[in-house]
Amino acid sequence: MKLGYARVSTDEDNLELQIEALRSAGVELIYEDKDVSGSAVIKPAYNDMVRSAQPGDEIIVWRLDRLSRSLGTLMIELEKFGRLNVGFRSLSENIETISPEGRMFFQMVGAFRQFERDVIAERSNASDPDRSSDRRQRGRPPVISDEQWSKVRT
Repeated sequence: MKLGYARVSTDEDNLELQIEALRSAGVELIYEDKDVSGSAVIKPAYNDMVRSAQPGDEIIVWRLDRLSRSLGTLMIELEKFGRLNVGFRSLSENIETISPEGRMFFQMVGAFRQFERDVIAERSNASDPDRSSDRRQRGRPPVISDEQWSKVRT
């Protein structure tokens, strides 16, 4: 089944334009979020659509920014679709995960995301070598002294 997602964040956005494009693409069921920002964590209709998606379904959006405002969030959502065995297509950018080429493209993007995470972790470890051997006090100095703790314990 082809599931469509349309979202507008302001009255100036055109929901009908998105719906018309989705219908032209053969979408059978359209989920709409109105007055919801692309960066919002909770998108009620979107969440309903993902919950109702079945393996083999295809989620279609008019443009990528209808789904997400950041590449990181977009990749997380696309990885979720992959785990659900649900395809994805963006009409304006002509991006999809249905064909072998489309899946390969997203696997390559995912590999670069993993590389970025690994580099960040490596930098973090290099800047903070084995904390277990470092007994220095971190953070604010304690408000209660060891002597005061002893009195409290007794």
